[in-house]
Amino acid sequence: MILPRHNALKLQPLSASIHWVSLIANEATESDSAESQEKIKRVALLRLKKEVKYLNENQCAQCGAPAAPGAKFCESCGAPLAAPAAQPARATFAPAPAYQAPRSYVPHVAPPYQGVAIRFVAILIDTIIIAIIGGILSVPFNALAVITNSASGTVTLSLASAVGGLVSLAIFVLYFTLLEGHYGQTVGKMAVKIKVVRETDGAPIDYSEAAVRTILRFLDLIPYIIPYLLGAILIWSSEEKQRLGDRVAHTVVIKA
Repeated sequence: MILPRHNALKLQPLSASIHWVSLIANEATESDSAESQEKIKRVALLRLKKEVKYLNENQCAQCGAPAAPGAKFCESCGAPLAAPAAQPARATFAPAPAYQAPRSYVPHVAPPYQGVAIRFVAILIDTIIIAIIGGILSVPFNALAVITNSASGTVTLSLASAVGGLVSLAIFVLYFTLLEGHYGQTVGKMAVKIKVVRETDGAPIDYSEAAVRTILRFLDLIPYIIPYLLGAILIWSSEEKQRLGDRVAHTVVIKA
């Protein structure tokens, strides 16, 4: 019987494989032990099965002609070739999100601006200290300040009284300017633990800012019958608790 060309091509590798398996089986029968023979036969059969499977997968289902790898149509009959079985897609999993610790709640804390009461205590301590220093330094001038005319009984004030007043004024200005310019605190502020800082960044103030605050104290003292009444009103009306000197010098008083 004469086979078609494509069937002859199909059977050539298969017949060769069967012949190869029979040769291996005969050699195993003649020269090896029973256990070795079984192993050799199993290996030969496995190879034969692989070749048969390869031929089945790489041939036309309609005419049986071998198909070239990657071809979509049979070269012999033109029939479409079966597409190779698609590999099952591997399941992909998105990585678990990294753990993030919960943010701790930080309540809003208003800047500790200091009000009238604690600043009144500080200025009271400072006033006592200035009075003591001024009184001591003004004693020589005060002794010469009053001139009494024994003949007429009149009492007049000499130039020494004006000098004594200037000395007290100088002590007042230097006391606040030097201490606040260098330390940010007077002795009274140190006692109640408050200090003067810049409004913008909270940095210590310098001597020029301290001088502005000190000079404007004379306006904050209005009315002089009730000292610092104007300053207290300005502090009460300000969110940053600033008197006139603080507003012009851009300073605030906070907890030290």
